[in-house]
Amino acid sequence: MKASLALSAHLFAREPLRFGHLKDAAEAGFRKIELWAMTPHFDVSDAPRLRTLERWLDDLSLSAPSLHAPFYSDLSEAKKGRWLSLSAPDAETRAAALEKTTRAMRALRPLGARIAVLHPGAPAKAGEGDGWEALEESLARLLPLAEELDAVLALENIPAALGRAEPLAGFVERVGHPRLKICIDAGHALLTEGERVRGAVERMAPLCAAAHLHDNDGRSDAHLIPGEGALDWPPFLAALEARGYRGALAFELRQREEPYRETLADLRRAVSALALRDEPRPA
Repeated sequence: MKASLALSAHLFAREPLRFGHLKDAAEAGFRKIELWAMTPHFDVSDAPRLRTLERWLDDLSLSAPSLHAPFYSDLSEAKKGRWLSLSAPDAETRAAALEKTTRAMRALRPLGARIAVLHPGAPAKAGEGDGWEALEESLARLLPLAEELDAVLALENIPAALGRAEPLAGFVERVGHPRLKICIDAGHALLTEGERVRGAVERMAPLCAAAHLHDNDGRSDAHLIPGEGALDWPPFLAALEARGYRGALAFELRQREEPYRETLADLRRAVSALALRDEPRPA
């Protein structure tokens, strides 16, 4: 399968973004980065850091076509089980998520990040009170911003109340806005759909603007390199290709207890094993 391959900065999310992170990604053969708009990794309100990031991307000939919008205010808050949610039942929580998302989109769009990946709600049990009506209210604020910035919002399937493939696809179809799409997350699909992953992908793919690739054992969201878990990758990739998906495949891995270069070398071997070929750079 020929595709546009990318690396999510999720790999580096537990520490502040450094030039060395991006250099490792570039030396591993990646030309596209999905930016991670959450602290301590990156503070989008820091104008000097934004200028520095733009220079780093330029120096390494990297592009940043997408960003992952905040679903926690800071990693320390996430560790305590405190999440941002665009579909929370209380207006104050939604307002905080909207403010963070808006700031990230405005800050990173000048760097090229046209696709904003959004979690539809809080993860796991934290999202049990989240609702589609509240999410639609949040999107009524974000979709005009997407139009203003010439951007696309991509709701990600996640292991949560609003994260299953069928209701998520149905919601996007019902809203019916050309700038509202889906981000298919392979590892999350395995957790929520089990043996029905291929059918879930086929359902979401026509609405898809982004894709995250990672693996797990079917029980915990481990963000492993593809091939290290239980996902059957050939049918997953075949379903994407058959349904006409032409966007980037962003590898969203978790940091391991080894140098990043070793993780990225293992990832490149996995890419070869999956017969994925990066699209040639435009002349």
